[in-house]
Amino acid sequence: MSGSRGKSSVRAHLRRLAAFVPLGWLPLDGMLRLAQRVAAGLAGLVFLRDWQLEARGRPQFFKHQINLSRWSFEPSRWAFSARGVHGRELMFRGCRVLDLCCGDGSYSYLFFSDVAGRIDAVDNDAYAIDYARKYRAAPAISYQKLDVVGQPLPASGYDVVVWNAAICYFRHDEIRLILRKVVAAGKPTMKLSGMLPRANRHPDHKTEFEDRASLERLLGEFFAVVVTREVDEGPAVTFHFQASDPLQSTKDRA
Repeated sequence: MSGSRGKSSVRAHLRRLAAFVPLGWLPLDGMLRLAQRVAAGLAGLVFLRDWQLEARGRPQFFKHQINLSRWSFEPSRWAFSARGVHGRELMFRGCRVLDLCCGDGSYSYLFFSDVAGRIDAVDNDAYAIDYARKYRAAPAISYQKLDVVGQPLPASGYDVVVWNAAICYFRHDEIRLILRKVVAAGKPTMKLSGMLPRANRHPDHKTEFEDRASLERLLGEFFAVVVTREVDEGPAVTFHFQASDPLQSTKDRA
């Protein structure tokens, strides 16, 4: 009740203020657009520093604040949001989520943190984890530096596991090892969601997939149900996937 009274008091003060300075007279929409322009310009500088000048070395993750800030003026930047929605579709109130190779934490924070009861967001890049803890913190999220190949996963009982483009940074044998860990750490009803780019000869990629069929064969070794889609994102073609019904025999081998 005290919170409601506080909000009513604030609204009353704002109404009195509006009597002297009518909000309709303020160019709020123009001011908002100007703020967006400034943010987009700053995002361009961050991109220049990180990706073109490589001031900190070759980046190992993308700061999606760049996409958020420039999206209003570059509609082609929509694809990052679709990946978050794709994972969010599988979640329910209070679910437990594992965000593999979480990068800057944008997906855990922007798309999952309001619905999940607990999110373990892991990455082997210390800079990524520090960045995520600083700019994408939320009570539901635990950011952890973790080598997903050489170390155990943080917990078990996961309802949803999200693993996006970082899959391509692992060898085939490492991908299979990680998937065995995922199956072992998930509930029988666990679902895996993610995306990866169609083979593009990226210099940092250790594994690439030329078509959906090869991706489906790999995931089919660990899940009874695999659904993939090819999505034209403009500058790139990606494969989105959802996998469910983990194979018990795979879990036993983990």
